[in-house]
Amino acid sequence: MKALIPFLLISFLCIGCSKENPSGNPAPDAAQAALRVSNATSRIQEQDYLAALSDMEAAAALAPQNMEYRFLYCLLKERTGEPRTEAKACYAEVARLLNNPGLPCEKNMNCVIAELMAESELAETRKHQFLSLPALEPESEMRRHVLEGFDRAAYLKNILP
Repeated sequence: MKALIPFLLISFLCIGCSKENPSGNPAPDAAQAALRVSNATSRIQEQDYLAALSDMEAAAALAPQNMEYRFLYCLLKERTGEPRTEAKACYAEVARLLNNPGLPCEKNMNCVIAELMAESELAETRKHQFLSLPALEPESEMRRHVLEGFDRAAYLKNILP
């Protein structure tokens, strides 16, 4: 199970990564962004984080509304040596943009993790609120595994070994 966690979390981050236009075909920018994310994922598996960072920077520029892309971009920036204060600011921006009335942060695992990575004042409260939400057992187990006793350095190394 632990060997699958990085893959599952990257997959979780990229759910809904490609958008379609009304004709049913991916929009050109969304398709290009999805291709860049695919390339980044391959490079992450090869531990070529600088190349993955370049792909994620391009994906985030092509799809600036996609906070999952931005979140992975923040992770890669930190993994490649971004100073901690700047990395925390990147995560805080992702959390701010993910926190909205339709899906408040305490109901969005990506937002909770971004808050934890940013080490925000609300991070622990939101984590406990999220963990108290009802979920089916496999999802509940995954939530607990990732969030209980959360350690930002360990999380980063798990996602990007």
